[in-house]
Amino acid sequence: MHKKIQSLISSVKESGAHIFYSFENEEKYVDNLIVYVTAAIGLGNHVMIIENDRIMPELQKRIKAEFNEKQQEMIHTINNYEFYCYRGNFNKVTILSYLENMLAPFLENNIPIQTWAHVEWRDQEEIVQNLGDYEKEADAMLQTTNLITVCSYDANRVSESLKDVLMDSHDYYMTDDNIDLIDRKSRI
Repeated sequence: MHKKIQSLISSVKESGAHIFYSFENEEKYVDNLIVYVTAAIGLGNHVMIIENDRIMPELQKRIKAEFNEKQQEMIHTINNYEFYCYRGNFNKVTILSYLENMLAPFLENNIPIQTWAHVEWRDQEEIVQNLGDYEKEADAMLQTTNLITVCSYDANRVSESLKDVLMDSHDYYMTDDNIDLIDRKSRI
């Protein structure tokens, strides 16, 4: 998987990519995240990681062990609960505004950045519709910035209907062991 992630990041560094990652194994998930960060830093890019409280301690431990001080300054972490539930529930307008504000200093100063977001939500009505709308608008925003971003989802929380929606708003589908290009045209 190491080579697949590095190859993908290298191949989309100019055009950007929106990657849907459905993970099942938390250990492989963290390994893949570290490979992603390594590839980004190898290109001279900063990385913004939006992650939960449960995984963050292991992630911080790995960052400290595997990256030098200068590289660590290129890695920015945010609690995903604060990011996705800033106003108490999953609200796409609030989240997209928050994302734009976080990325603005990098984009305005031509500082290359990639993102990795572990998407989580509270149980709420119409969450599939809300997630789908959010991902479609995020995809449109990302296409104008040529960012490389991974949107990771715990496979246990992704229904078939949500997976279909997510496949329609991403360029690549990633699992713990593979990455495939999504042919959006054939999905229409």
